[in-house]
Amino acid sequence: MSKKAIVIYTSKRGSTKQYAEWIAEDLGCEAVAFSDPRMKEINLRGSGIVDFDKFGKLLDDELMQKLIVFGVGMADETADNYAQVWGYSIGKLDPKNENRSILYILGGKYDPASVQGMDKFLMKVMKTVLISGSTPDAKSRANFMKDRIENGVDMVFRDNIQSLVKDARKKLEEQ
Repeated sequence: MSKKAIVIYTSKRGSTKQYAEWIAEDLGCEAVAFSDPRMKEINLRGSGIVDFDKFGKLLDDELMQKLIVFGVGMADETADNYAQVWGYSIGKLDPKNENRSILYILGGKYDPASVQGMDKFLMKVMKTVLISGSTPDAKSRANFMKDRIENGVDMVFRDNIQSLVKDARKKLEEQ
């Protein structure tokens, strides 16, 4: 098992955990939940992505140069979506990306029947906002996302990690 890499993740409904396990398997390292008590033992030398702000505080420039971040969601990867996630995560730590960190956005899974409480309320609000704020040009995109919210979507596929794993192996070779 690789001592040079670790896949650290948070996952509410399991999509991110699944990707983390696949990535760790391909890299020959371990996937560890950020909430795992062992995270306190890892010497890291010290949001658009859940808990990234907490994790980001642990990173120095050396680790930022080795960093590959992935976010999981039900929106398609677009330049606007990518820029938003970047801005709320890596962009806060390294706005000019001087450390050459890498961000991937991977397709997630959303099952409306499994959503409860505050999350259910927030998805209802999101659906309303999507449609009410649509411009004529954005209306089809808003309807597309509304459909995913109402009917669910599953875009979690092992093939989605191929480029990420390739970039991770390249960074590992540089060490």
